[in-house]
Amino acid sequence: MRKIRGFWWVVVALGLVLLLPFPVVSKLEEQDAFCVACHLAPEQTYVLRSQMALQEAGALMDLASDHYRVSETAFRCIDCHRGDDSPAHRFQTFTLGARDALIWLSGQADETIEKGTASDPALLEASCLKCHLKTLVELGFNNHYHNQLPQALLAEQAGLEPVEPPGGLSGDLFIRLGESNTTLTCLACHQAHVSIPDGELTLFMDVDNVLLPACEQCHRETGAGPQNLSGSGE
Repeated sequence: MRKIRGFWWVVVALGLVLLLPFPVVSKLEEQDAFCVACHLAPEQTYVLRSQMALQEAGALMDLASDHYRVSETAFRCIDCHRGDDSPAHRFQTFTLGARDALIWLSGQADETIEKGTASDPALLEASCLKCHLKTLVELGFNNHYHNQLPQALLAEQAGLEPVEPPGGLSGDLFIRLGESNTTLTCLACHQAHVSIPDGELTLFMDVDNVLLPACEQCHRETGAGPQNLSGSGE
């Protein structure tokens, strides 16, 4: 009986996404329960992780669930999936949801729990920058993996002034923002839905399989820095 009720809830939610006006669906998307009505095993797992994270720190499993724990306001799935909240990004989110609904109907939904890729990376990165712009503008070597990204210039253009790190600057490296020409994005290092044992110790980054290769990519693209940090390859 529970499975039957669950099936009809999915049907109702799917019908709402496809038939209701955009403003109504946009409002419904703000509820995690509405999202997981159609998104199945992976998304239900993510919501469960977030609920566990709110109850006990030892239950943290990934970066997304940690956001629920540390956020000063009530956090929701849509906060990372709606871009910068502009009308354009809201409409983009709506069309992405409609596409996902069609994929679900076709039986081709990706049921992989550990997601290391995204359908629309630009939309997710805009969500990151919505809250983390200040992370990009601290100068100095210890933050060069942020302050040298092209996105750091976006932070400056948004009105944030570059700041010196605690203790001040040393030397003449990384004293300006965004000098490097790299294709890296926030998602190159930060994967929200990948569980990492003791992830809170590394800010939920997969150091060996994701972070170091991303560092090497940046070094190759800019022609500076060590090219083989992971100890593999050449």
